Amino acid sequence: MATVTFDHVTKRFGDVVAVNDLSLQVRDGEFLVLVGPSGCGKTTALRMLAGLEEETSGSIYIGDRLVNEVAPKDRDIAMVFQNYALYPHMSVYDNIAFGLKLRGMPKAEIERRVKEVAEVLGLGELLKRKPKELSGGQRQRVAVGRAIAREPAVFLMDEPLSNLDAKLRIQTRAELEKIHQRVGKTTIYVTHDQVEAMTMGDRIVVMKDGLLQQIGSPQELHDHPVNLFVAGFIGSPAMNFFSAVATADGQADTGFAKVPIGARAAAGKEVIVGIRPEDIHDLSRQPQNGKLPVDAKVEVVEYLGNELQLHLAADGTTFVARVPTDTQTQPGAAIRIGFDLRKTHLFDKATEQAIAS
Repeated sequence: MATVTFDHVTKRFGDVVAVNDLSLQVRDGEFLVLVGPSGCGKTTALRMLAGLEEETSGSIYIGDRLVNEVAPKDRDIAMVFQNYALYPHMSVYDNIAFGLKLRGMPKAEIERRVKEVAEVLGLGELLKRKPKELSGGQRQRVAVGRAIAREPAVFLMDEPLSNLDAKLRIQTRAELEKIHQRVGKTTIYVTHDQVEAMTMGDRIVVMKDGLLQQIGSPQELHDHPVNLFVAGFIGSPAMNFFSAVATADGQADTGFAKVPIGARAAAGKEVIVGIRPEDIHDLSRQPQNGKLPVDAKVEVVEYLGNELQLHLAADGTTFVARVPTDTQTQPGAAIRIGFDLRKTHLFDKATEQAIAS
């Protein structure tokens, strides 16, 4: 196993800065997720680590070894791609064994590794099949198995689940987590899906426009976002945001409510108040203690089986609340909801940075 270090790494494509001064250390055995919208630089960072793109400046280390000038085949990494990249004319066994044969590994060792991987991934009965005879999830497991069989120091995964349907993504996501728990190798996983990031990562790196925005555990990013982008990107449904002005009596006036903020912002300062949908409660079913009451109108009710998502409006401002299914309401109805004051967030409107409590 090994650590991975990006030391002030930048990648430019002409005038476009794809990755901007990235400094990051991945711990030995960690499952680290790079997440962000398309074009944020996450895949470019992965490709530089793999040696498929040359960094413009900075240093990349695997363990203690500087790998900037090391060929991809000599970096002791294995990569799993979005499109599986299986050889269609080869059996599952031969697909998994192919890289081992290229390295001149003894036949007995190849057979041991392939059978061991097949057992871990539940591929034992499929070893004689060709890729066309497999489902999407089975093909993805073969691609993962090919990587595991090499026993590299670091696994790199570039959106490996994006070609699967929703149900299969959930199943395969769980399988990848189990595999990591059993194998224990350092893994860097790229995705644009924040749900994947939250459920899989030991830590998450959020990127935007080539810049690292925040790194931390899923809970840290959810509970303590450092800026407006991270707050809006992490969490589903997204955090609600309200433009407000700080008042002299220590409140943020949103127009429809005054949210207590203490001395966190000077009077007259423009701020943004944030609150997650799950932190907005139906006051007819909960005590008001610790909650800011707001009278709203229900515009849309979305039934999701285990909860309702209410699209609400208060004095022309719209927002979303997640409430239990026993909430009795319908479109057009009035409802009194409460903002949990322990869970509100405050951001500087000009800089979009979080204002600490």
